[in-house]
Amino acid sequence: MTIAILFAGFGILLVLGVPLAFSMGLSAVIAILASGDQSILIVPQRIVASLDSFALLAVPLFILAGELMNASGITQRIVAFSRAAIGHLKGGLAQANILSNMFMAALSGSSLADLSAIGSMMIPAMTREGYKKSYSVAVTSCAALMAPIIPPSIIAVIYGSMTGISIGAMFLGGALPGLMAGLGIMVLARVMATRGGAGGHRRATRAEFMKAGGGALPALMVPVIIVGGILSGIFTPTEAGAVAVAYAALYGIIARRFTAAGGYRLLLSAGVTTASALIILAGASLFSYVLVSSGFAETTLQGFVALTDNPQIALLLIFILLVILGMFVETVSALILVVPILTPIAQFYGYDGVQFGIFTLMALVLGGLTPPVGILAMVACRIANVEYTKTFGMLTPFILWWAAATLIVGYVPFLTGWLPSLVLD
Repeated sequence: MTIAILFAGFGILLVLGVPLAFSMGLSAVIAILASGDQSILIVPQRIVASLDSFALLAVPLFILAGELMNASGITQRIVAFSRAAIGHLKGGLAQANILSNMFMAALSGSSLADLSAIGSMMIPAMTREGYKKSYSVAVTSCAALMAPIIPPSIIAVIYGSMTGISIGAMFLGGALPGLMAGLGIMVLARVMATRGGAGGHRRATRAEFMKAGGGALPALMVPVIIVGGILSGIFTPTEAGAVAVAYAALYGIIARRFTAAGGYRLLLSAGVTTASALIILAGASLFSYVLVSSGFAETTLQGFVALTDNPQIALLLIFILLVILGMFVETVSALILVVPILTPIAQFYGYDGVQFGIFTLMALVLGGLTPPVGILAMVACRIANVEYTKTFGMLTPFILWWAAATLIVGYVPFLTGWLPSLVLD
């Protein structure tokens, strides 16, 4: 009965236009009041408990680091280096776009931040050189999916803090899958280059390449410092976020890209983004608590066991459920909702914690491309000034590749297990 009230309230609030985070939180409050077997004081207790985590302090720090890096000119240097390195290939701007997103993924850990930073430069440039807008949107939005997978990743921090899995192991586990997915996107972009209206571009001279590489070197050192510091035990993931902020701020000051007013705007923007993320996390955590305390996790596990005792088939079913959920619910919200439910299922079938974690993240972020939410594709469409529906033909092959890459990660333990076993064991 409690679960029925929870979902009914959630659906009604969404129809009324209540924001997702508040819909989840309010529906959970309604379900708690209707059940009558718990004190309403459980609401503030659960909200505080969900946010009272030292590991979660890394989230606002990485968000601020991303803002500082964009403002300090790091993004432009990465794009320039990517163009100098591979811009001469067929569909070179598209390839440079993807490579830039790979580098930015290792700096910001946020898909939307990468899309906004890279897309605002690359999509207009691709349009000017004759690329079809739908192709530019598809390449840019799919490339942005790498940000939550390639370390450091904000949602990997959240996943690790919820499950107790080492965040350093999650970072290492995402490196090869992120690289594999990125290389696949580059191959697909090359195959579709002619259809996308791609033209040629002159090869950068050796001097131009060296100059661009030297300019990008300070930015490319960031992931080495962050991940290397965590794995060596010099600092925790949260402290790594602080180091990233200090590094980006120092870089911007030396480059004379910051002013007092600009610094205030960056702090304000990072604060608003952080507050939004934590409100979503609090609402989703309360919703998830009601689900779990009502026995929904056990019921779901029993349902899976009744359907199949084969871990391979169960993983495919989980993938389908995660993709469907990601189509309707923002990634962080979906993650907070499903982790308490999927954790006992993963344990029952004997899935490796890091492998299942990266698999879960990759399945959920796919919703950034697919309707009806498709936030990444929609933002890219706004930059390109094209209707979302007109990009479906170009988006579909990239969606299928990401889905295939996710399943490969789910069924091939080597991709997520090799680096953690090499470095941490």
